[in-house]
Amino acid sequence: MAEVLAELAVHCRVGASSAFVFGGMDCTSWVADWVLARTGRDAMAAWRGRYRSRIGYRRLLRREPEGLAGAASRGLAAIGAVRVSPVDARPGDVGIIETTDGPAMAIRGQTGWLAKTGDGLWKCPVAVIAWRL
Repeated sequence: MAEVLAELAVHCRVGASSAFVFGGMDCTSWVADWVLARTGRDAMAAWRGRYRSRIGYRRLLRREPEGLAGAASRGLAAIGAVRVSPVDARPGDVGIIETTDGPAMAIRGQTGWLAKTGDGLWKCPVAVIAWRL
């Protein structure tokens, strides 16, 4: 667990200090980069490089039958992640939270869920869906 927390601290510092960029440093790619670093597999392979703006991101989501939840479920299942109850999630697990802008990918920290928003990180107490890597 200590190793996961140390790696997550580094990943959070990068996310918190980086500007938000659709397709490069947004909620989905920030989480996918975490998954890639932890597993060596890219859960976002089907989406990576396919959008560069909010409009492009939303277009991709509209093409997904279940939106972000469906795309995340398929990508994470493809790399072997297992769906767990959000209340059972541990630091380093990934999930989806609800924001005022809609669903967002997040990483479970020690005391809540962390998502890349704006030019920093946002902490949310609960997730609606979660996966263990």
